[in-house]
Amino acid sequence: MTARRLLRTLPMLGLALGLAGSGSALAAPATVKGAKKARDDEETILREARKIERSMVNLVGKIRESTVAVVRYVEKDEGGRKVETQAGVGSGVVVDRGGKIFTNVHVIKNASRVEVIFSDGEVCAAEIFNQMPFYDFALLKVRRGRLKPAEWAATAGVETGQWSIAAGNPRALAMDGQPIVTLGIVSGKGRVAGGKYKYHNSIQTDAEINPGNSGGPLFDLNGRIIGINGLINTLDASKANVGVGYSIPAAQVQAFLPALISGDPVEPGYHGLVVDSQTAEGGGVIVKSVRRGSPADKVGLRAGDRIVGIGSNPIDNPKDWANIQAMLPNGRTISIRYARNNRFSTKKLTLQRPDKEKR
Repeated sequence: MTARRLLRTLPMLGLALGLAGSGSALAAPATVKGAKKARDDEETILREARKIERSMVNLVGKIRESTVAVVRYVEKDEGGRKVETQAGVGSGVVVDRGGKIFTNVHVIKNASRVEVIFSDGEVCAAEIFNQMPFYDFALLKVRRGRLKPAEWAATAGVETGQWSIAAGNPRALAMDGQPIVTLGIVSGKGRVAGGKYKYHNSIQTDAEINPGNSGGPLFDLNGRIIGINGLINTLDASKANVGVGYSIPAAQVQAFLPALISGDPVEPGYHGLVVDSQTAEGGGVIVKSVRRGSPADKVGLRAGDRIVGIGSNPIDNPKDWANIQAMLPNGRTISIRYARNNRFSTKKLTLQRPDKEKR
């Protein structure tokens, strides 16, 4: 069954279940012909429901193959003796056949050792291969054959209201190698979630995400990654899911993944512009200052310029500015459209790695 057909027929599942449990409502038709039609309708709905169920079972089997549990160990000093203990769990997803696994930095932070558990139950030692703390990106490497990388979806095609499936190791329930899956919808897009790590352009989902899901994938109904789960909203110290989770969009991960896989240091692209936090009159953002010697300074951008676009993306407000920048790695050449004295111009500049004092 195709994803399109699955989407068309999913609403029938609830109807089918209701009909299956309420035969008495169909047991007294006005005519024999009516009774036969009712039975035929019920059987048709149940057949469709079983097809949907089988499609979902097959889909879960597919996405589990590339989803892993991640276990973090740390060393502690106990009476002058080093003792290693399990300090946390998370999730990850296989991104290439060479043994690379994507997860979050906060999943493996300060680890003395990391292990990965695959869906067949095999436990492998993992090397922390590369990290990008700014965006909470981490890449692990394992030595194992038979790896099946997940497929990536085009995040630009993600729609609010579409189905989403989270897979991972919530509350250490997947330590046996069987990733836990939850079904929901995409509740919103373009979210900016605050905190230590920069979660821009995030996908919001109500698929249940709990502690331990971090670093794991969010899939569409074709079994393709639309995001990497990282944050949840909670009401109290229990950290229980309340139906609001945030996933890093697939497009952002893909923008930085080649550099992560290469093993080179990875930073967000630096331009040297500091903009005002309020939407400019007429739309866009106003440049408050330009760092001396920065790429923006070298091409002649100035304080007071009103930025209205980056490449083909319009900038209507500070949220647009933050979200679009999150997709831009260092080394990329971009076009900045701006207004100065009511005249519009475009400047091209190449983003560079920021010095620590410039961040």
